Amino acid sequence: MPSTLRRQSAHLRASYTRETPRLAAPGIARRGHHTPSPGSGLGLDACTAQQRRLRALLALGMFNHGPTSLWPRHVSLADITRYTLVLSPRYDDLVITTRAPYNVTCWLVGRDLHPQIGLPGLRVESSHNEGWRLRHLPTGAAITVTDHYDGRLQGPPDEGSNYAGLWTNDTPVTDEEHATISALPHLDTATETLLAALTVRLCTQAPDGSWDIGMWFNDPTDRPDRGHAHHRRLHAEDGQCTLHWDSEPHPEDLLAALTDPVIGLAGTTSHLTRDGWLVHYGRACLTAHPVAYKP
Repeated sequence: MPSTLRRQSAHLRASYTRETPRLAAPGIARRGHHTPSPGSGLGLDACTAQQRRLRALLALGMFNHGPTSLWPRHVSLADITRYTLVLSPRYDDLVITTRAPYNVTCWLVGRDLHPQIGLPGLRVESSHNEGWRLRHLPTGAAITVTDHYDGRLQGPPDEGSNYAGLWTNDTPVTDEEHATISALPHLDTATETLLAALTVRLCTQAPDGSWDIGMWFNDPTDRPDRGHAHHRRLHAEDGQCTLHWDSEPHPEDLLAALTDPVIGLAGTTSHLTRDGWLVHYGRACLTAHPVAYKP
C-alpha cells in the first residue's frame, strides 16, 4: 500500500477506533504484506490464526459476566472493560493502550494468590516501564499492554516492575487452566472470526457520533441508559452463538460496529427477527439478545 494511502487509511481507522493515527498505522497492511481473507481494509480482522484464536477466547471471557455466565472460571475478564482502553489490533499482536496498564494486566494474567484470574495460559513474557508483553502459551499469540500513546514498550525489560508476581513464561499451564480450556466450546474458523471481531470492536464508534460501543460500560450519547448490572452471557456451539446483555451498548450500535461498510467485518450480514438480531458470517451466526438471560 503506498505510504500516502496508508496514512489516509490510518486516519480513517483512528476516527472509528479511538486510536491515534500513529497507533493505527502498524495495523494497516503495508505494500507487499499479505493480508489474508477475512479482513477489513482497515486491518482490524486481518491476523494470524493464533491471534484469531486468542481474540475469540478473550471474547468468551469478556462477554460472560454475572450469575448466568458460561465462563468456566470464578472470575471473568469483563472487569478490564471498566478501564479506559484503546485496542489496536495488528497482524501478529493485540495492543492495548490504557492509563492503568498494570491494573489491566493484573486482570489478564493469573498469579499464585489469584490463579482463577485471567485468560488461561496467558503469561508475562517481559515487563517494561509501564508496559507488559504478554504471551498466550497455548496459541503463542501476543498481547501488548502499555500506557504509551503509540503502543510502544518503553525501555529494556525490567524484572522489578512485576510487583504482583504475575505468572511468567516459565510457569507452565496449570491443570486447572488445561481443564478450563478443555471446557470451552469448539470453535470453527468462521465462529472464531466472528467472536474475535467482537473483541477488536470493543472501543469503536462512528465518527459522526451516530453509534458508540462505549466499551460495554457506558453510552456517551444522550439516549436513555440500558441498565447498570452489566450481566453478559455468550454461548457458542457448532457455529451458533447467542449473546445476551442488559446494559450498554445499544443493540443497533453493536450491529453497526459489526456491519459498518468502513469498519465492519467484511462479509457480515444482519437482520431482525422475533428472537433478536441475527448476524451471519460464513457458516457462523450470532443471535444478539439485548436483554438479560433468564434460565
